[in-house]
Amino acid sequence: MKQKLDTQVAAAVGAMLVGRDEITLEEVADRLPGHIRAAGPSFKSMTKALAGAGWIADRRDGGSVVYIPPRPEGEEGPDPRHNGFEGGPVAADEVRLLIERAERLIEEKKGIADDIKGVMAEAKGRGYDPSALQDIIKLRAKKPEEQHERQAILEVYLRALGMMS
Repeated sequence: MKQKLDTQVAAAVGAMLVGRDEITLEEVADRLPGHIRAAGPSFKSMTKALAGAGWIADRRDGGSVVYIPPRPEGEEGPDPRHNGFEGGPVAADEVRLLIERAERLIEEKKGIADDIKGVMAEAKGRGYDPSALQDIIKLRAKKPEEQHERQAILEVYLRALGMMS
């Protein structure tokens, strides 16, 4: 039985953390074994694996996020997770993870929009009308009742303008 992707990611991340004093999500993504990378793990699963290993997200100058190992028991110094946030270290981590997740989703959304533009360009190259295809996509997304209502209204308007007999 195959392991779930999250389990595979967690195992791979755990192995790559040995002997390291910091790592970024991009490094984690680049260092994942090919078969795991091919399955397309999300940054969320990589972030969960890092958090599960006890690593802490630390924002550096310039806005980059670096994950660092937890401080050994008894070691003094400020908690890198606190950052003066009144909710404490856990709340600060949660807020940071939510923001990072939203940022990743925004990037994915941009990537999907680019993919859709590529599909429409391909359709145009094959002689199809992209705007007609987009209209069909919008119609298919609606319920049949809404489609019929819209079609009826359109016919009324076209007849009123003398564009339909």
